[in-house]
Amino acid sequence: MATPSTPIPRIGIPRIGIIGFGEVGSSFARGLIAAGAGDIVAYDVPPGPTERRLALRRADELELALAFDPAALADRDILISSVTQDAADNAASTVAPHVAADAIYADVNSLSPEVKAAVGRRLDAVPGRFVDVAIMGAPASDLHRVPLLAAGQRAEELAARLAPFGTGIRVVGPEPGRAAAVKILRSILTKGLETLLVEALTAARRHDVEAEVLGGLLELFERRPALDFVEFLVRSDTVHSGRRALEAAQSADTVAAVGLEPAMSRAVAARLSQLAGLGLKERLGGVPPASLSDAVTLFDEALGRRHSTEQRHGIEHPQN
Repeated sequence: MATPSTPIPRIGIPRIGIIGFGEVGSSFARGLIAAGAGDIVAYDVPPGPTERRLALRRADELELALAFDPAALADRDILISSVTQDAADNAASTVAPHVAADAIYADVNSLSPEVKAAVGRRLDAVPGRFVDVAIMGAPASDLHRVPLLAAGQRAEELAARLAPFGTGIRVVGPEPGRAAAVKILRSILTKGLETLLVEALTAARRHDVEAEVLGGLLELFERRPALDFVEFLVRSDTVHSGRRALEAAQSADTVAAVGLEPAMSRAVAARLSQLAGLGLKERLGGVPPASLSDAVTLFDEALGRRHSTEQRHGIEHPQN
């Protein structure tokens, strides 16, 4: 027998609601409609006339209903929230009174695990209907077939109901926030590499060595498999962070010498200097640990913990 936290799923083609009809929402709708999931209603609150015209044009192109009243979502089986990050909580609060008791509310916005879980609590009137979904690719090109991770009590059900339309969802756990954690922490790697590349290649061009710098980086990636390369970097960092900190400081000076603020280079040097101060080289006798997992364990133990509400380092959260 079904319990309130595990509602009886509706059978057949799901009625889908898209909350937020920007690039992501319209891309999902476009792909799902082409795959046969034709019963879709979009709901949006455009911030201005330009955004409203764009949303209406997208809806006309896809021949779907675009509503400006959340009550239009009341009969939806699956709701997909694809608003901007700063609007996710308000969208959930606005829509919550209109979400059917047996519906699934899937939030695909890029949020921290804590914020994603907080958004989910807006749907707590029916426990379990919130599913944390993380987009791990580009919906603009891959549409609804973009790789997705999902976490929540009904994540498996969501995956099963959308699978006939070619949506590939990998379930990573029953607790909302887990999928968000994978996405947002992987983002450190992708966004960090992105900004390091911008800084390094811009400085390299000003030093007239752009081709050589890029070629050397590509050679590093091509020389060994990706996992071997990651293991090499992290394992060796346990004993070589002091030397690398000095090199990174020189890198920062080299960037600054051509009139470019070395924000990333300085941050790298500062972190390496901190790692050097952990004493791992002495503890290990100058020999890197045997595995990547062992190295991460050492860093995890040595770096300690700070409360999440401490200093925010002056980071501003841009509006999308």
